[in-house]
Amino acid sequence: MRLKGHLGADAALVLVTLVWGLTFVTAKDVLEHWPPLAYLALRLGFAALVLVALFPRQLVEAGRAEWRAGATLGLLFGLSFSGQAFGLVLTTPSRSAFVTGLTTPLVPLVAFVLLKARPSRENLLGVVLASTGGVLFLVPREGGTVNAGDLITLCCTTLFAAHLTYMSVYAQRFDVRQLTVLQIMVAAALAVLVWLGVNAYVAMRGTEALPSMLAREAGPLVWSGRVLWQLGFLALVATVANFLMWTWAQSRMSATHAAIIFSLEPVFATLFAVLVRGAGEWTGGVRATLGAMLILCGVVVSELRLGRREAVVVNQ
Repeated sequence: MRLKGHLGADAALVLVTLVWGLTFVTAKDVLEHWPPLAYLALRLGFAALVLVALFPRQLVEAGRAEWRAGATLGLLFGLSFSGQAFGLVLTTPSRSAFVTGLTTPLVPLVAFVLLKARPSRENLLGVVLASTGGVLFLVPREGGTVNAGDLITLCCTTLFAAHLTYMSVYAQRFDVRQLTVLQIMVAAALAVLVWLGVNAYVAMRGTEALPSMLAREAGPLVWSGRVLWQLGFLALVATVANFLMWTWAQSRMSATHAAIIFSLEPVFATLFAVLVRGAGEWTGGVRATLGAMLILCGVVVSELRLGRREAVVVNQ
């Protein structure tokens, strides 16, 4: 069995995954006081301003092809990230991370649909294992109901997989800084426009016709020193720095290779959540634990090469 990859890029992506694992519990804390769209608009908007200030030349020199790539990635990320934030309001950080982890076995299937890249038998076995684990993880215990936050997050996994697939292609074609600033700008613009649109609707017609989740957007924002440093961390470290490292790393590997490294995200997220929020963070009992283990097994198996030799490329 052998995994292939570039050591430096692998290390960078592990660091990216570690930081993202921490963002689940940090974002959950912010979302207990802030509505999701306001949180996304401020986080992504601040990150976009920082990136524009850092790389104005890359923005000015961007052509039609670069904007098309950035817009595609930005829309996919903005939509999937927004859904994840709404789901996180209704579930725990660790559960959100494990459901997001189902993105990994989906990547080979999405890559086949979008790029005609044929999935291997290990990819298909990984999908079966992870899907079985997902059913065990998501189906409630007797007498319970399916967690709405888990379902919202589950609906985002295909978008996340498409983003990861296209990122692997575009990161090899375009400048890392240019691609990062363009996609974060587009994602930020999407979040800000929707947030302003919801508030404009509320100002004209009130909150009666809106779902309770969107009605929260009309409420006042709770500011504190804790919220400020959390938003600073989420914007500067988890968005600006992480996206630069991620784009650089993925230009040196395939989407499916990146996906196996991202399988560490729910492990990191659960570890941080238990450390910060206590052992009660993990809910669901034995069946959910078994489902989480099968999800991890599925994402690992999907990237192994069983019984086959592969050439190892040495970069000199």
